[in-house]
Formats: sequence, structure tokens, C-alpha cells
Amino acid sequence: MVLIRALGWLLLALAIAAVVNDCLAWWSEGVFRLLSLGELWTRLSFGSLQSTQTFLAGHARGLLWLWFLMPVLSLPALPILALAGMILLWIGRRMSGGAEGGFVLGSRPRRRRRGRGGIS
Repeated sequence: MVLIRALGWLLLALAIAAVVNDCLAWWSEGVFRLLSLGELWTRLSFGSLQSTQTFLAGHARGLLWLWFLMPVLSLPALPILALAGMILLWIGRRMSGGAEGGFVLGSRPRRRRRGRGGIS
């Protein structure tokens, strides 16, 4: 559960980074446009994008790349990353059950309180 929540927080951090990038580009260029997933992947690791495209074109006859991955990569990164991060945080919370805990240490059972002194 902690790993799912950590991945959710990472995706939300990437969404915030995409917002900052979009705003800085708007400020410097004067035109507001959202960063796409494909452009983000190109900026992070162009070699892995090329190898993925080559692999899918060779093994899946290019249909998977052309009909599925290309439209997904043309979507704006901000709403996709934010939505995926919130969904993972929600799933991580739902799976953890009723015990509340910290983000780093995970869930732990609640402490029992001892009764105040005296004979009852």
C-alpha cells in the first residue's frame, strides 16, 4: 500500500512540474500550451521512446504504436498525471483499511488508552 501511495505522490509531483513548465513556457513565449505526454517522454529519455517505438513496430506490426500509443502520447500530461496520481492515492488509502498511519511508515494499529487510576 505504501508503494502505491508513493507512486501516486510521485505522479502528483510530476503533474506539478508539468504545470510549472507550462507556466514558464507561457511566460517566456507568450503562448499557453500544455505539455503532451510524448513531449515529456522525449525530454526525459528520448532513447527509450525510440526503442519502444522500434520494438512495437517490429513485434506488433506497428498497429499498437499507431492506433493506441500515439493517441495516448498526444494527450496533455497535466490532467493525465494528476488523475493517475489521485487514483493511486485513493486506491492506496482504500487498501490500507481502517488504521491510519503516516506516509513513510505505513499503517499501524491504534494505541489503547489505559484507564485513569482508581478501583472501579
